[in-house]
Amino acid sequence: MQWKARHVIMTSAFASALFMLPTEGKAAQLKIGMSDAKVKEVQQLLKAAGFFTYPTATGYYGTITETAVKNFQSSVKLPVTGVVDDQTYAKLKTASSPQPALKQGASGEAVKTLQQQLKTLGLFTYSEITGYYGTITADAVKKFQKQAGLPATGAADNATLTKLKDAANAKTKTSTSSVNKATIYLTIGSSGDLVKEVQTKLKQLGHFTYPEITSYYGTITADAVKKFQKQAGLSATGTVDNTTLTKLREAVQPKETAPSGGNQATVYLTIGSSGDLVKEVQTKLKQLGHFTYPEITSYYGTITADAVKKFQKQAGLSATGTVDNATLTKLREAAQPKETAPSGGNQATIYITIGSSGDLVKEVQTKLNQLGLVTSAQITGYYGMITADAVRQFQQNAGLKVTGIVDDTTYQRLKAQNSVQKVDPIELVADAALLLGKPYVWGGQTPEQGFDCSGLIYYLFQQQGVKVPRTVATMWNAGTSVSSPSIGDMVFFKTEGNTVSHVGIYIGNNQFLHSGSSTGVTISSFSNSYWSSCYVGAKRYW
Repeated sequence: MQWKARHVIMTSAFASALFMLPTEGKAAQLKIGMSDAKVKEVQQLLKAAGFFTYPTATGYYGTITETAVKNFQSSVKLPVTGVVDDQTYAKLKTASSPQPALKQGASGEAVKTLQQQLKTLGLFTYSEITGYYGTITADAVKKFQKQAGLPATGAADNATLTKLKDAANAKTKTSTSSVNKATIYLTIGSSGDLVKEVQTKLKQLGHFTYPEITSYYGTITADAVKKFQKQAGLSATGTVDNTTLTKLREAVQPKETAPSGGNQATVYLTIGSSGDLVKEVQTKLKQLGHFTYPEITSYYGTITADAVKKFQKQAGLSATGTVDNATLTKLREAAQPKETAPSGGNQATIYITIGSSGDLVKEVQTKLNQLGLVTSAQITGYYGMITADAVRQFQQNAGLKVTGIVDDTTYQRLKAQNSVQKVDPIELVADAALLLGKPYVWGGQTPEQGFDCSGLIYYLFQQQGVKVPRTVATMWNAGTSVSSPSIGDMVFFKTEGNTVSHVGIYIGNNQFLHSGSSTGVTISSFSNSYWSSCYVGAKRYW
């Protein structure tokens, strides 16, 4: 009787194990310890979906395979068992079906959707949704993949697109509980009008620097909240609770006061002030090169305060960051136009200094730009700190007294610089050919490092003894336009958005040499529809 019971148990166990074996066309209950062709197939499917990171499909179901299965099940909202049943297998087949990953060079509506989702999460920082998958998009995808625990390839495969869609659809996490204890209103993943209000107020205070109000609470918003919390003496958690929201709303209340008479300095403006007087201060600080924010906001935040401090130091005042009687008076004096016409005589006559404006300033800026000393992409006609710094650099290079002010001597020496620089186009192209195959490296400008597109051009002209601006935008601004390129001319393209973003050297025969993000230093043809469609124009430096 005892033998019979044991026999029944063994037979039952054998039958159960037999039932668990995979059958043709199914992945019936694959789990740890199994090994066969079906396990290998599952590993290959997991690898195609971006979950199985082991170099090869082994055919053995170990802990790595189990972890990959669990991650996949979680991503498609199946029970996370680590066991491959029919449902998991079917989902895996669908997820791994041939669907080419979006990667650099792709374009179209799918790329636009991808960029919008990345922007929602605060990862795609370019100002526009372009629909073109360039290096900015690839970098944003890598950041998301790292956050999501996926291989950071920069290419958006099925697994990446699925996780990205889920993350971008995160709903508002708000609580309106009126209890006394601090209640978290907003954290990463929240969205909606309350997020919009927080971002707007943080932008007014100079903490939220992203170009747009997104209404999505991502890492950029969290970092801005932390900065505000530190400034307000709160615990820097990066989440918005009752206390943080109250303090934030108080901080952006208008605080401007009218100036009063008397000998004692009266504070006009400080952080939180707003109105026409703030607008005037920001305008004058921008004229002097201190206020670098793109727009005049009429709100006195930390950016305005920092600009005021810089001016106060320069003017010999106490650097408080608040605008009192003395600061406002000095600021108004400093921003008065000061350009004078050149006069004869042996003694140097000051032509232009900070605050000057007009055609003479434009002439100086143009010369400085041609020499690669002005980094601004525009000739403004206003002599601010950027122009003054460029003049100092020129004076130092020319062995003149470094003042940052254009006097007779500086002006004549600058004017005498030959803007028609000596460049041998054939030698330039020959030097370029030696660099074919060098890798693309962001910020690279030497053969040892590798090159980005403008770094390659900068290096080639440097070999000719000619200094050109370092960025694509300033190269485009400084060169002389030509209707059609000749050998050695720079050729420019719009590859990201609506601004010039890529540059190469024309080498003849309808071809140009450049450093591409996916190719390194290579030769491309204008016959290629992509390059011909985004071509902007050519510039010459001799």
